[in-house]
Amino acid sequence: MRNFDVIVVGGGHAGIEAAIATAKMECSVGVITMDKNAFGRMSCNPAIGGSAKGHLVHEIDALGGAMALIADRTGIQFRTLNKSKGPAVWAGRCQSDRKLYSEEATKVIQSTKSIEIVEDSVIEAIHENKKIVGVKTTNGEEIKCKALIVCSGTF
Repeated sequence: MRNFDVIVVGGGHAGIEAAIATAKMECSVGVITMDKNAFGRMSCNPAIGGSAKGHLVHEIDALGGAMALIADRTGIQFRTLNKSKGPAVWAGRCQSDRKLYSEEATKVIQSTKSIEIVEDSVIEAIHENKKIVGVKTTNGEEIKCKALIVCSGTF
């Protein structure tokens, strides 16, 4: 039976950041994702940043996150939006190559010490005495943990 300090459910942007942050705290991390080759899979508009979320990308970057670094490595267009307006509303945006972004995100996860990728889906959280102690997966595996982070996303 596998056992991790932390299980992260989901391999999207939030799951990547959660896994890397907990690994940096020297926790053993299991990332459970349906497709081990689809980390950071982007929607049909593969943008990082922009007016609505650009500040969030900068905050993640300042805290040592991976999103901006992966975007820098996979960007095909970098623009500052709202340049005709005042600097208070300027916003950086990177359009990334969707395939390259996912490939690079997978490399980042695979190369981070203390992270193990589990290709499966979680169907139930296991709890004892009102505390999460693990998960059950569709493959019938029970995986133990001390903490569970659910980043199952919008897809």
